[in-house]
Amino acid sequence: MTFYRSNAVISFDSRLDGIYIQRVSQVHDLGILFVPSLNFSPHIDYMTSKAFRALGFIRRHSTNFSSANCLLALYNALVRSVIEYGSIVWSPYTTVDIYRIDRVQNSFMRFASYCLNIPHPPHDYGPLSQALRLVPLSVRRDNFDITFIQRLIEGQVDAPRLLGELSFRIPSNTRLQCNLCIPTNKSNFSRNAPLIRMMHNANNHIDY
Repeated sequence: MTFYRSNAVISFDSRLDGIYIQRVSQVHDLGILFVPSLNFSPHIDYMTSKAFRALGFIRRHSTNFSSANCLLALYNALVRSVIEYGSIVWSPYTTVDIYRIDRVQNSFMRFASYCLNIPHPPHDYGPLSQALRLVPLSVRRDNFDITFIQRLIEGQVDAPRLLGELSFRIPSNTRLQCNLCIPTNKSNFSRNAPLIRMMHNANNHIDY
């Protein structure tokens, strides 16, 4: 596996069979930025910056567009795809990180309202979201979680190790829905680990 290092701090204090092992402060693996603490705020910084650059490209070249479909096609292809890639791994749970991601879609909606002359109260994105039929990003991330769990259970995702982490609670009354047993977690970090978070979302939605 190849790791792409950016601004990495490298030391040579570890050895394996006489070979020095490079220690880095962060790695890119399959497009996601990992740091030793497994905090995804650096990844959110990285991908929101990338998304804003793509949004700047759209602004520069589509100011005179009057078609909502064209603007949405550009946004979905060049911007939203960036801020949603791999979200089942890094989906945020802090208000600060959620807001930083929402800023990208809010910025696009302000631009679209200017191009399409859509009136809206200042800082109220509800009318714009309805007019453009844009689902909140947090809702889409939850839906991605639910879809992944569904596909994992149905065997469409080949991940036996993850599947082995799932256990079902079967109710005594068979007319009731069964759900996933979620282990007790003592910290916000562990409660919001990717698989635990997806299990919570699945319990709130899936009819097994």
